[in-house]
Amino acid sequence: MTAGMMDVVNHGPIAIVTLRRPPANAMNLELTEEIATVFQHLGQDGSVRSVVLTGQGKAFCAGVDLKAVPDFDEAQQRRMVNALNRAFYSVYSCPVPVVGAINGHAIAGGLVLALCCDWRIAVKTPFLAGLTEVRVGVPYPVAAMEVARQELRPDVARRLVLFGQNITAAAAVDAGVFDETADPVALLERALAKAGEFAALPQSAFASSKRQLRSRACEAIEAAIAGAEPLLKDWLSQETIQAAAAVLARKA
Repeated sequence: MTAGMMDVVNHGPIAIVTLRRPPANAMNLELTEEIATVFQHLGQDGSVRSVVLTGQGKAFCAGVDLKAVPDFDEAQQRRMVNALNRAFYSVYSCPVPVVGAINGHAIAGGLVLALCCDWRIAVKTPFLAGLTEVRVGVPYPVAAMEVARQELRPDVARRLVLFGQNITAAAAVDAGVFDETADPVALLERALAKAGEFAALPQSAFASSKRQLRSRACEAIEAAIAGAEPLLKDWLSQETIQAAAAVLARKA
């Protein structure tokens, strides 16, 4: 199945989900909303026992599309914050195991998306992972912060969240950000093997244990989705727009 900016291919009881918004799978409104829709559907599909999430090309996901940020009006800002919370939540709370096949750069919201996966396999190529929101003046929606807080060791969260440091894939494995690595030609095969292993777990027990483990984070995200997100009224400031423009200018 191809749905807009994502491919979903069934491999027996495993669904392979591929982000495909070149060149870096950056999250615009449409892709972000599509992530939520696809994972909600997969979580309700009784034939799916596990999921592999990966990206097309040389990047896993570059996070929020900075090119779109300066043009957001207030309504679009609210829509994007809601979309981010729903997208991260749909992956993080998915009742079946989600294996991340991190095929390249995972930056800002892209790394949050990777952290939402239950098992994370990084490709053995030089790429960067980081939570760079602070560098572009973008405040964290509730879901992004809750996932980072839950999934990262405190010392790693401090370095990545507060200072926006990028780290190499190898350093990310050492820091527990990713669980293992695989050669480029073997990445998907390894991810499918882990997904198959996890698919054999008793389904209801896995879903229940996952919910218990993440209950505090999930409850906070659910409250944000229900309207308690403080950024709904004030997400992007002039500082954000200027910082985003500076980053894009350096890339150009």
